[in-house]
Amino acid sequence: MLSRTKTIGLFICVALWVAGAGITKAQTLQDAIRFTQSEQFENANKAYQSLIGQQAQNGTNYFYYGDYYIRKYLADTVAVNIKKATSDASKTFEKGASVDANNPLNFIGLAESALFLKNTAKAQEYLAKAKSLLPSKQYKIKMPKEEQATVYVKMAEAYVISMTNDTAFIFSALRQAEKLNPKDPNIYLVEGDAYFYLLNEGSSAITNYNRAFRIDPKSPAAQLRIGRLWVRSKNYPDALTTYKRVVELDASYAPAYKELGFLNAQLGNANDAKQNFQKFLELSSGNTDAQMQYINTLFELKDFAEVAKQAQIALSTNTNNVDLYRALAYANYETGKYTDAKDALETFLKKASEEGIRPSDYAYLGRSYAKLKQDTIAGNILMKAYSLDTVRVEYLSEAAGAFTSAKAYPKAIEAYKKKLTTPFKTIQDYYFLGTAYYSTQQFAQADSTFTALIEKVPAYIGGYLWKARSLSRIDPDSKTGAALTSYQTLLEKTQAEPDKSKAERKEAYSYMNYYYFVQFNTTKSHEMGRKAIDAGKKVLEIDPNDDNAKKINDVIEKTMNRPAPPKK
Repeated sequence: MLSRTKTIGLFICVALWVAGAGITKAQTLQDAIRFTQSEQFENANKAYQSLIGQQAQNGTNYFYYGDYYIRKYLADTVAVNIKKATSDASKTFEKGASVDANNPLNFIGLAESALFLKNTAKAQEYLAKAKSLLPSKQYKIKMPKEEQATVYVKMAEAYVISMTNDTAFIFSALRQAEKLNPKDPNIYLVEGDAYFYLLNEGSSAITNYNRAFRIDPKSPAAQLRIGRLWVRSKNYPDALTTYKRVVELDASYAPAYKELGFLNAQLGNANDAKQNFQKFLELSSGNTDAQMQYINTLFELKDFAEVAKQAQIALSTNTNNVDLYRALAYANYETGKYTDAKDALETFLKKASEEGIRPSDYAYLGRSYAKLKQDTIAGNILMKAYSLDTVRVEYLSEAAGAFTSAKAYPKAIEAYKKKLTTPFKTIQDYYFLGTAYYSTQQFAQADSTFTALIEKVPAYIGGYLWKARSLSRIDPDSKTGAALTSYQTLLEKTQAEPDKSKAERKEAYSYMNYYYFVQFNTTKSHEMGRKAIDAGKKVLEIDPNDDNAKKINDVIEKTMNRPAPPKK
């Protein structure tokens, strides 16, 4: 579902304060705001530019245009950068304040930008300026009470949508607004949002939303919020019913279809979710922002073939949106088109700004190279992905696996050692690190690693097997019996169910057969010879065709049965 911030961003209803504007012009501003609420950002941008071209001295137009940048950020906090959004918004608010210095709204807008950047002190300065422009004993101006109420609502709203938890200020501003215009539904929408998002008090939130709905029963905004409240409380049936009620109130209200899409996706109703988003896309006039949201939803639904199709359609008319290359690449990877995935990602990385690149972009590129059997390149790229997001330790595992496939064992060792320093290390990491040490003939390090593995999982037979193998390579001539104890322990651990570990038991007995044979040759001790023969017989019980065991036993038996030379 939508993030907490994104959820509240676009559906604060507006009460317009258009000083000196006529009915037609006010309606035009209402249309621009409506485009923003419906996430038709391209249309909204054009509408605001047209309004400002017609009414260059009307500060209210600038306020809502600046607020549009904030709403665009709230609609997609992943794709839109908050610093750029607040920068564009602030420039617009500043222009509005310069052409209409007595309009308090643009100072509220500047406060809103400051709050998003966590500069509360600066925000309070702007809000103090906005308050100074309201009618007072010292400032004798005429301003309808409805317009004054809107100013207070927007002050409170700035705190709510920026998630600035100063409920004392918020509720004080809303009480001022209520005294001035108790029939303004926006007061109760904002108050409900404060209870919902800042205080997590669902019952108080729904009380306010219902009050707003009673004042304006034709507006879908309150019902949309109530639907979200049901989603938050995991009451999905009521949420679904409420969202459908929103559509009944206004069949052209695009955000309702988006919310239905998210909810149906969460409920596993993939086809309904797709239809909802298709409708949302249709109502949003097919703009790129809406198309990207549809593509994101298709990705969440794992309809990767359709993601690729929609991304190609969008790219046919807009090659400047680099995120489309990312979507295409991810979808190609998920559908097994690894060369196409690699090519699309490399195009994306060339076109994207540094701050627009995610660690997952390198991860998908590395995976694509791995699927194309270019494992060393894959490992290096996956290590870069990890360096950008050290929480995603699976990137380390994937990089190590790629290096291992490429037989680049030193790099695999580096990756596994790094993984073992994290809280997310696994038993498999010890195992693969040990085998990588073994493959590079670092047998002492391999032994230490498998010893650590055995300590963590005493029941895992593979730990004893590889520890024994490592020790046998430290003593390649089997003179000291370095691996004897480990192989004996392995036999003890597998004694209860020997048929499940035949290969491991054969290896252990083969080692013992040869080790005792070496001792017999050195000492001529019949005890050593008998131990060698016993071990060899165990080998032959498991594998009657084992030639080495046959030969060793045959040599020992002939030697032991040979008559001693006569004494001189």
